Amino acid sequence: MLRNIGAPNKENMMTPTFIKEGTCFSEILPAIKKVMNKLGGPEIQVPKVYYCSYEKGKEVLLLEDLRAQNFKMFDRKRGMDAPHARLVFRELGKLHAASLLLERTLPNHDIAKTWNIFKNPWMDDEYAKRAVQDITGSQLEGAAAIIEKVPNYEHVAPWIRENKDNAIYTFVENHANTHPNMVFIHGDCWTNNILFRYNDAGDPVEVMLVDLQVMRKSAPAVDLNYFLYTSFNGPERKLNLEEFLKTYYTSFSSVLEAGHEPVPFTLQELKHDFRRNMKFGCIAGMLAIPFVLSEAADVISMEDITEDNLEEITKDRVKTIVNMSQREDGLLKPRLLDMIDEMLEAGVIRR
Repeated sequence: MLRNIGAPNKENMMTPTFIKEGTCFSEILPAIKKVMNKLGGPEIQVPKVYYCSYEKGKEVLLLEDLRAQNFKMFDRKRGMDAPHARLVFRELGKLHAASLLLERTLPNHDIAKTWNIFKNPWMDDEYAKRAVQDITGSQLEGAAAIIEKVPNYEHVAPWIRENKDNAIYTFVENHANTHPNMVFIHGDCWTNNILFRYNDAGDPVEVMLVDLQVMRKSAPAVDLNYFLYTSFNGPERKLNLEEFLKTYYTSFSSVLEAGHEPVPFTLQELKHDFRRNMKFGCIAGMLAIPFVLSEAADVISMEDITEDNLEEITKDRVKTIVNMSQREDGLLKPRLLDMIDEMLEAGVIRR
């Protein structure tokens, strides 16, 4: 969401991000592909890379055109449904498990040490860090301003505000995760970063994961929470959550078993870890949902952000989010409230 931020040291941020995505496409994922080919298993569904250059002034990443294979984007405003979601959970299970198989073949058994590209360039630049933090805070403040006006939810707004200034560090913690079962995750798995191919009956039959700028090592539950709380309406998520987690786990386990490697956690342990990371999912949802439901006029033009106008832009962002909640389509408030209800039920937010 903040890939094109207009910081004075924008190049310092964007060059590492571009190199990371290029490396993922041209080196890491092909290495994972070789591992899967040896097993005779299906490849990870990402676009093929034809050419990649990091030369300054000539940076280019040339990928296959998925439109030629009839891959399409799902309607982000609808909220992901179960048939589409099952394909995504299977693919995430394959990706996560295959990354562990790859690590077994590496000299140091660690993707992050073999490819030293998984850094947060915006955390090393004071202006960039403040800009990201302020935009993040404005997204959560917008959610708080909506929620505090809903009867019986007034106590939720203080919780959101208590977390808004530190929300950026929730994401940093997930970059520096010391979870015992870390895998290579997509990191930005939401509706706009997933494409689907359909059969003649209109049923989704194949998925493709795209936009890999945020790939990193973290807990599997981080990817799962991010996807579930950025891309679903509440009823679809809650009704199918157990099935989705089982679908993911079956895919994850089958890849490791085919590679004769032990499955490092049980389905019950996955469910526990999913709940442990729900606060991350909630914050990710409050950040992403307004973007997911935005019209063109609502989108922040990151290229226009400067040190001089940052404060004004963040104030305008809060107003925009509140105005979105009052539209006739009625999409934003229910999606936020459904998520909040789940957080209250799970004890993430105290009643």
